[in-house]
Amino acid sequence: MNRESREQWINAVLNEVFLAVIAWEPLRHALVFKGARILNLHLGESRQSLDIDSNLAAEWVASAPDVEAQAGFFEQQLPSALRRHFERQNPVRFRLGRVTVERQPPKGHRRGWDAFLLRIEIQDNRLAGVLGLPMLELDVAAPEELGPDAVETITVQGIPARVYALHRIAGEKLRAYLTSLPAYRQKMNSKEREFRVKDLHDLARILRARPAENAVFWAAAAREFQLACQSRLVDCQGLESFMENWPQARARYVTDLSLGKVAFDEAEQSLKTIVGLFAQQKIFPLEYPVA
Repeated sequence: MNRESREQWINAVLNEVFLAVIAWEPLRHALVFKGARILNLHLGESRQSLDIDSNLAAEWVASAPDVEAQAGFFEQQLPSALRRHFERQNPVRFRLGRVTVERQPPKGHRRGWDAFLLRIEIQDNRLAGVLGLPMLELDVAAPEELGPDAVETITVQGIPARVYALHRIAGEKLRAYLTSLPAYRQKMNSKEREFRVKDLHDLARILRARPAENAVFWAAAAREFQLACQSRLVDCQGLESFMENWPQARARYVTDLSLGKVAFDEAEQSLKTIVGLFAQQKIFPLEYPVA
């Protein structure tokens, strides 16, 4: 299986995993979905996504605060959801293999930002002779501060799913980019990370769909950006924070062939436009000392 075929397979099977999870009531109440898959749904696009991103629902964590119990919940509920979904297909194409629940970080987060990586092994009856099919991943992040309209319910193939609203996704993508920069990595004593230039690409896509003239949308996005930064102690002085090591970001962006739908110059201008809109809301500077 070459890289293109591998990625197409991952995307297709993750679509089935997503449907299985939102159709299983216990998981539907525990998780709020976000990321590229949900962005595609908001924008009416069908671009590939190679994982599923989610957050634990704050109200669910309040009812089940013990992290080991949370891990046990996913170990029990995720296989049940997947088996039911796969067994209902006619003909049955997929069979469930191993499901592992990994705590992130393994010994717990000192600030309580405990997360999970759910790794799923799927066997495909159409690829019976193919060895080493890739493991699939469902990321589950700790709850965050959210505005009153940050979560909404959308219907996917007749199944309700709780997802981040588009303005929340915009705010979170800006925050996520900042967390990959050296200033934040040093502040939190974390190891270096590749710059999240795909977030710049996605922000340009959002700006295409919600132009700068949509003042209500971008005011809401600014509020969610502020809450997202507060949740993870991310500082931001305005555009200068995003411009940290900008030549490196450019180099990373232009060499990533998956970002060809948006030229770097458009992504750069989109970022400047959005941060300028936020500056009009007078939200900068954002500063959250490490206690």
